[in-house]
Amino acid sequence: MATILTAPTDQQAIGDSYRRAIEVLDAELRQLDGVFRGLKDDEWAMSTKLVPLDPTQKHWTVFELAGHFDISIGLARMLMADRQDGQPGRDRVSFFIFPRSEVAPVVYDYAYKMVEGKTPSDMPGVLHETFSKTIEEAKKTRPDHVGPGYYALMRADEFIASRVVEAVVHGMDLTDALGRESIATPAGIAVTAAILDDLLARRTVAGRPSDLRDDDLAWVRAASGRGPHPDPRLPLIG
Repeated sequence: MATILTAPTDQQAIGDSYRRAIEVLDAELRQLDGVFRGLKDDEWAMSTKLVPLDPTQKHWTVFELAGHFDISIGLARMLMADRQDGQPGRDRVSFFIFPRSEVAPVVYDYAYKMVEGKTPSDMPGVLHETFSKTIEEAKKTRPDHVGPGYYALMRADEFIASRVVEAVVHGMDLTDALGRESIATPAGIAVTAAILDDLLARRTVAGRPSDLRDDDLAWVRAASGRGPHPDPRLPLIG
């Protein structure tokens, strides 16, 4: 799985890497789609364990988490719909380097705005359209297409890879809230783990804690703050 995370210069290799990234994201989104479609009424109101930066804020419920999925995956559609000339300013790793105190509250509040006027019964259809259209449009988009990547311009192949991290990590938020086992695919976990390895190297001293070297799932949980770990370098993202 690590091949998807390289930065090949050969056009054939770039195309192959991009197609593989799309396949991995598609598999993750299909898993999520299935869970959201099967939720019972009371499960939409279950609280996530994702702790907001402001301790006075309520935790997202599964309903608000669905709203976050709609925008976080939908951002890929916005990038692909708006081709721009310019130098990409972020990649799949640096996308996750930002001042949390400034960004986290905005992202947290936006999930509530995304579900305004909607009911839980609306969300499976909303998410299915967002997920399926994202994959459909990614297959028609060149990997070197440059568009808005929220913080800065990004290439399509880099942004699609970053959406795998979003799907895997927030998929854990979903299953944790429901008291279920992770639904992340082995390929999705491998991609996410490798991106978080690179993120660790860029932000601080490289190298996972010794107890996480051979366990990608545990590494993703610790690095994303979805599991406790005493290493002071963690978590890398919240």
